Amino acid sequence: MSRNGELLMQVAQQYHLLKGDREADSEWKARLIYSICGMMAYASLWDESAEPSSDEGRHLQTVSIVHLKRRVSRILAVYQALYPELAASLPADAQALADEIEQQFTATGVVYHRPYRMAPAARREAPCCDILFQRGIALDDISRVSGLGFYALAAGHDGEANPDTNAAATMLGLEQEPLQELWHRIVAAAAWRAPEYYFETSSDTEYLRLKPPFSGGYWGPKPDQSGSAAMLRSGNPGAQLYYLYRYRDKVLEVSQLPQWQVENSNYRTLACACLADRGTLPPITYCEDGPLIHIRLGYLLPPRELNFLKCYSWPETCNELPCDFKRKLSTEVFIAIKSLLSQAGYIFQEGRF
Repeated sequence: MSRNGELLMQVAQQYHLLKGDREADSEWKARLIYSICGMMAYASLWDESAEPSSDEGRHLQTVSIVHLKRRVSRILAVYQALYPELAASLPADAQALADEIEQQFTATGVVYHRPYRMAPAARREAPCCDILFQRGIALDDISRVSGLGFYALAAGHDGEANPDTNAAATMLGLEQEPLQELWHRIVAAAAWRAPEYYFETSSDTEYLRLKPPFSGGYWGPKPDQSGSAAMLRSGNPGAQLYYLYRYRDKVLEVSQLPQWQVENSNYRTLACACLADRGTLPPITYCEDGPLIHIRLGYLLPPRELNFLKCYSWPETCNELPCDFKRKLSTEVFIAIKSLLSQAGYIFQEGRF
């Protein structure tokens, strides 16, 4: 084995990054490098800052976001030079990889952040299905990696899964109210009015699609007139307002949703809840590959759940970023994530890819 090959094998063994039974060697090495770039980005949070920061007086060491992204770009360039045969499998755009790592660290609480700067979060651990999800751990304490996320086996691991997910869901900021219960609560609190009270129904009004296929988008021009509540949005792209709607005696009624509940794509929480209540939310399909699990999303998860999944998984192909619908992850982590999302009402279905 070449010296370069030994380097990747050492990383794989140290951080439990096992190759899938049917995984191509080039794809395995590419995701090793993806995780190495993530770990080196995490390590850069402890670099001595050459830039003055008002946080230093409060003993909080921060680095600039630019510093972290430059570290990712440099590390990727090093591995691209070491492994030219992986050119078709590694990210071609270093900026896209740097942006993904920074976004995942920020969105999942791996770092504290404020404009232009970040610092490692305080250490926290939460058990779920015999693993510990970890945040803010020291570099020397990293023992297992899945994607960009760190975890460890829980003390006393004996193969018997602990189904308790509350601590992990709380630490990770996931929605804990089951989807159908959430939908029923939101609908029960609606203040129904004629649409003219809020807006003028026009050609820019879109209605949530309520059954597959969703390949044409999640919104369409036709309302559901069954009498059950659903969702619509109206306004110019990028500035739409979101509403519940229903038909009563063929008359449209609407109830505006608060902006905080739907902004930054968080409307997908309610969209998934609406579809789950109707029994039309597509399942998350998965396929086993030895120590690796491949998954396919039939419907895009809400931002918090999607960012959590992405943090603890690899893109199906590392040369295509961002990659939201097709991911792969450690089997140990998949069991925990499946438990967390199933408890919330998402359906998992085994398949073949």
